[in-house]
Amino acid sequence: MTTDVRETPARPLPQRGASIERFSAANTPAERLARGGGWWTLSIALVMLLALTEALNAAAWTEGLSVVRWTVLGGAVLSFLLSLTRWAGVFPALYSLLASVAWVAILFNRFVLTDLTAQESIRELVQRNGHWITALINGTASADNLIFVTQLAFLGWWIGYLALWSLMRHQSVLQAVLPAGAALLVNAYFAPQSLSGYVILYLVAVLLLAIRIELARNEARWQLTRVRYAPDIALDFLRAGLFFSLLVVLLAWAVPDMADKFNLERVLRPFEKPWQTVEDTWNRMYRALNYGQATTAATGFGKTLTLGGPVALTDRPIFDAESPEPVYWRAATYDIYTSLGWLNSDTEVVVVERNQYLGEPLFTATAQITTTVYPRESGQEVIFGASSPLRVSVPVNADALQVPGAGRQWSVSLLRSRVRLDRDTGYQVGSALTIATVEQLRGDGQDYPQWIRDRYLQIPDSLPARVSDLALRITTGYPSPYDKAEAVEAVLRTYKYNTDIAAPPAGADAVDHFLFESKEGYCDYYASAMVMMLRASGVPARLIVGYTPGETAAERGEQDESGQTSYRVLERNAHAWPDVYFPTYGWIQFEPTASEPLRVRGKPAAAEGLDAGLIPATPQPAGGSDLLPEDADLTGGPAAGGQSAFQRWLVGHWGWLLAALLLGTAAAGGGWLLRRQQAMLFQDRAVLGRLFALLGRWAGRLRVPWPASHTPLEHAAEFNRRLPEAEPAVDHLTALYVAQEYGKQPPAADALDTMAADWQTLQPRLWRRWLAVIIGQKASSESIPGTGKEPSSE
Repeated sequence: MTTDVRETPARPLPQRGASIERFSAANTPAERLARGGGWWTLSIALVMLLALTEALNAAAWTEGLSVVRWTVLGGAVLSFLLSLTRWAGVFPALYSLLASVAWVAILFNRFVLTDLTAQESIRELVQRNGHWITALINGTASADNLIFVTQLAFLGWWIGYLALWSLMRHQSVLQAVLPAGAALLVNAYFAPQSLSGYVILYLVAVLLLAIRIELARNEARWQLTRVRYAPDIALDFLRAGLFFSLLVVLLAWAVPDMADKFNLERVLRPFEKPWQTVEDTWNRMYRALNYGQATTAATGFGKTLTLGGPVALTDRPIFDAESPEPVYWRAATYDIYTSLGWLNSDTEVVVVERNQYLGEPLFTATAQITTTVYPRESGQEVIFGASSPLRVSVPVNADALQVPGAGRQWSVSLLRSRVRLDRDTGYQVGSALTIATVEQLRGDGQDYPQWIRDRYLQIPDSLPARVSDLALRITTGYPSPYDKAEAVEAVLRTYKYNTDIAAPPAGADAVDHFLFESKEGYCDYYASAMVMMLRASGVPARLIVGYTPGETAAERGEQDESGQTSYRVLERNAHAWPDVYFPTYGWIQFEPTASEPLRVRGKPAAAEGLDAGLIPATPQPAGGSDLLPEDADLTGGPAAGGQSAFQRWLVGHWGWLLAALLLGTAAAGGGWLLRRQQAMLFQDRAVLGRLFALLGRWAGRLRVPWPASHTPLEHAAEFNRRLPEAEPAVDHLTALYVAQEYGKQPPAADALDTMAADWQTLQPRLWRRWLAVIIGQKASSESIPGTGKEPSSE
């Protein structure tokens, strides 16, 4: 079914990507609505915005986030209504600004500050935001979550406003979707749980918006050129677009992580320090938000650790492991304390292949052990190993610091796999495990290397003096660093263990607050306090995060059929502990957390059966014998060696294959759409006017004069004089066009069929001639009679 468009003179076609509105003389609300895509655009845009608001609520950063949903919708609806008016320029933005203040105040009074009057609510918001700004300027901290909700509310209002204004007034999909997309991605990245469903919903809505806006542009062109089209064409396009969008999103979701093939760490490394500054400021100003789970719940160990509020850990399995000894599973180390948390200052990323020596310095009285880890969740990238890692059976990126004056030695702080680790994919880690006795540690000296002093005796100027005073009172009288560490450890174990604590108040130092105010906390606080107290006593120390050994198969009531003891590590095993440096024996673990048993010093029970035995205090050369054999059997792992040549080829070239598939699909789809468009074009009786206008465009490209004062026959004659090979098709088109426009003789169906064949023959010749013009060939001299050259035949 088709609908007739009113008879209006054909107008110049707008350029693609330009706003359609300025090519129309009408400015009624109905026409503005139609050119923005109508009610379909509004509906799809609201779905896109709701994907953002519901993702924020699902993240549950704090209470009161439901307000953001209504501010986003309020901004979007107001913008939609304003876009239908004749208002333009600055006035709609100023109107929206005033409306946003009133709307946010109403919502906060209705949903958050329910015990206050409207006037009191406004005063409360102003005062608390003023205090927050003062804290930001003065460098102090803030624990007021109301500020976070307020800022999100205003941000959400403008995201909704700009989205609808860009779509309805400017038909710009990019400007509409980028702010909401950026907010959604940031929220999804830092959220305590997966928000993939909301991201998928957002992406589908974005693709549908792009389809609807492009169709709206085409409808405007069709109306300007009197093209008839089906009234329900929008529904057909959106139905097909929904299927296409779901296919594209699901295909993209199934593509392996690009980081498996490209070392993105090196690309992003220049932004590491600026981003750390941003994270530090964020953690300082929003320290009471509920991201305790996000930082410790699974394997999301990164470059920062915030000392915040309560944590709620579950029995969710993280990985299974096999080890000859119960070990603490190290994930990441931190060296800089900021009074709000910890930073990892390593800026180098070392690319390490499978089984390649990592470069960790080796020390006296250590034994090498091999542990095997099987992730229970797909997509894990952090590598877990015991104490000091030496080799890993999968290729990794190592965040590390090169040891000054030690050649190829590196102090590794974090290991990330460069291949995807799926559920139950095994990898092995060879580590150096200390077997130093208490007597050996107590008798070690204090001849620390200078780089150790510079890095691991760091104390921020903001650390209250009473922390150092307490540390000195505890350690005075103990001659050796080991005794000092044991004394501090014993004192801290008298503090109450509690995971349900409030974040330190604004302006407070986290360690100071733990030691003197709250006197209770969880492992992050115990370990941080011990590290800083030892540093204040002149003993180098660092903070480690990872997991405690976990439950053995026997403790779970299961049969252990492996040669080594198997462990299951759960989310609630997440842990932090201090490492203390000894010049002869390296980094030694201590356990100040009251809920965990003390570390046992001396030779492990399984050390007798370890292949490597004792290692001298010199680093093993990189070219030495592999701790892990090249054919290590890791069931399902990337290094298993069980893949066929064809499988390895597929893994190595999946990116090119996917690109070829997408290009082929796009080419096939583009060809089909082009053929369908041409078929619809030549079924329309207004096609002759469009083709003649298109011929004028080709004249401009090929430098053929096309003055407005000439008649269609004069235009055709000039075109044929410059391009004789185009004469048959041009003459045929001109004759039909003149007969229709000036003789009121509509073309017959067979004449249109012949014209379609002529146009298809003419198009490749025009393209080739244009290419010749572009690359500098003398196309004009070949086609102008009298130059002594024959016209080129094509």
